[in-house]
Amino acid sequence: MTMETLQALLVLTLSNPRAAARQIMALALPLGTAWTALLLVSVVSALLGYLGFLLLPVPDDPMLLVVLGSPFNAAVIQIAVQAVTGFLAFAVGQKFGGTGSLANALALVAWVQLPLILLQALQLVAMVALPFFAPVMGIAALALYAVLLSLFIAELHGFHSGLVVFFGIIGVSFLMAIVVAFSVLALFGVPNV
Repeated sequence: MTMETLQALLVLTLSNPRAAARQIMALALPLGTAWTALLLVSVVSALLGYLGFLLLPVPDDPMLLVVLGSPFNAAVIQIAVQAVTGFLAFAVGQKFGGTGSLANALALVAWVQLPLILLQALQLVAMVALPFFAPVMGIAALALYAVLLSLFIAELHGFHSGLVVFFGIIGVSFLMAIVVAFSVLALFGVPNV
């Protein structure tokens, strides 16, 4: 892929996400390549997040310091989140009659990160030049992620409605949050207040 091809695919991702998803899947990336792409974008995103932390330190929240206070921790967490997202995009879609492959799911989840990384870089600039605008960019990035991920998963599995997939993502995220919360409580106990 040339830089021009990547730029064209990025523009297509923003203008017609389902068509972009079809192009990415048509590449038929092997599973190892999809994993590599996922690892690469996760590390870049984590490093940008760490730079943001250095530019604008978060309040004294021990949990945020663990996540954002170290580029290594941020990268490990980002990789884990993206890997789980890719696996769930594949597995849950399959349970509902989807036809997508794990390699394509990981490739699509990796590609979704690229426009977000570009927004993250712009947000870093905004933190310095226009600090009041940076939070708006964060909200825009979250909205873009939700739309792109929903439409990419719909295309991955041949589902017609991206909106139904979006609500599926919300439901699965809620269930995962419950599982993680109970796992943390089981491992570390109830915190003293």
